[in-house]
Amino acid sequence: MKTYILFFLALSSLVAEAQKAHITLKLPQKRDFTVSLTTEQVRYHEAPSIGLTDMEFLNIGYFDDSTKQWAMTEFELKEPQVVRLDLISKKIVTGQNPSSNGSRLLFISPNDSLTITVAPDKSLTFSGSHASYQELLRDCFKGKMYEYLPVFGYNPTKIDNSNILPKVDSLQMVRQQRLQSLNNPSPEFESYIKAMTLTEAYLLRLIVSDKKIRESQGVQLKPDERKTIQDFTLQNFKILSDAALMSESYRNELKNFIQIPVIQKYPTDSAKAYVLTPEAVRLAYQNSEEKLGAYPKQRQYLLTHWLDYATTFRSDMSAARDLLGRYQSTYPNSELIPYFKRTIETKERMAVGQAAPNFTLKDREGNTLSLSSFQGKPVCIAFCFNLKQHEFIFKPLETFYNDRITFVYLNVTPSTSFELWQSTTEKRPGVVHLWASEEDAQKLKDTYATSMRYPFVLVDAQGKIVERWIPQEFPDNPVLQKEIKALLGRK
Repeated sequence: MKTYILFFLALSSLVAEAQKAHITLKLPQKRDFTVSLTTEQVRYHEAPSIGLTDMEFLNIGYFDDSTKQWAMTEFELKEPQVVRLDLISKKIVTGQNPSSNGSRLLFISPNDSLTITVAPDKSLTFSGSHASYQELLRDCFKGKMYEYLPVFGYNPTKIDNSNILPKVDSLQMVRQQRLQSLNNPSPEFESYIKAMTLTEAYLLRLIVSDKKIRESQGVQLKPDERKTIQDFTLQNFKILSDAALMSESYRNELKNFIQIPVIQKYPTDSAKAYVLTPEAVRLAYQNSEEKLGAYPKQRQYLLTHWLDYATTFRSDMSAARDLLGRYQSTYPNSELIPYFKRTIETKERMAVGQAAPNFTLKDREGNTLSLSSFQGKPVCIAFCFNLKQHEFIFKPLETFYNDRITFVYLNVTPSTSFELWQSTTEKRPGVVHLWASEEDAQKLKDTYATSMRYPFVLVDAQGKIVERWIPQEFPDNPVLQKEIKALLGRK
């Protein structure tokens, strides 16, 4: 007897015109993998510890019972959407977690009823609504663009990989022919496929060109070489319909298409980790308004991006204030406006030279310590969004500066008990570990406007802010090191 398992996802944020789509899975017996289905919606929203993110991932089905051969998921859509299907092996390789066997892309529209048959070798066949769309994606697209490089024979140790270029051209031609063979594909699907077909082709060529230009000279490019790389986007990128936003490679190149002329006019400052100047962000916002007037979703996407950039990546909030006024005038009902207002106001209060907001938290012995108690010696605060975060790469700094600066590891890891956190800490000279409850952690993140991207704050011996929102960089945080040296008067 066939057993059906129903996963139902009610998306309250969708309006009344949303319609249901159905995906039915036919699965082999006694399989050694699980199946996961996740929708990928392009939508700016708040994400814990990050700030804003432009993608919302919703799980619409997870199937683990190897005794059942059927599963069905029903979910609501108001427009076509990409769904990612993951087949994850249950076999554990020694020293590793269960591994994914790769992602399969699906393109699902409202009212679709699609059946997916998964063979024992994990290959997929399709029947039902728009099965031909899924077959095209199965045959011509991998989960990520960079998965093609090893398939094509790209050798990262070689300077010249031009041998893969005919394969890039061949793949692009096959994709175009398959799209043309479809019988009246929907405009949204056609735009989505064109976005990946056009963008990924020149990006793969760009990888080859970039490697050859750099040769053995490291990461720095000369101005003329940088312009050659940038021209790949300016010469090849084409604005497609709004449905093209579903392609990650297209979204990234849309930003580059606007940003490249801007940074050519207003070069970024390498001393500030290549952050765009206020004039550059304003120009990027203006150019996005002008160039994307006929593409309302892409226009809103990029205007939100530049406002978020001005709010997140810059310490000076003048550009963010200006852009928020323009954004609010254009999108007065945007649910993001309170977030931007709150973040800008918080960052304005965190001015250099102001007293660092005080806090009182538990140390590893269970005693309470306040930030104010460290006055008399400079302090480097490291917000830790994961247990033991920053400690490995900080130890050389601890050793070098332990008599001149106090390193405070401030734990704001979600859902972490004091006892669990305490067991991961160790006593070291010049180091203080502090634990924050869920409530205190949220207050700290709101007060300091900190995130995983910018987790470091420097405070002088008098308890005043020296620098805040210092970026996390690998492998050894050069911007932070430079700021510490400046604070301590080292050259």
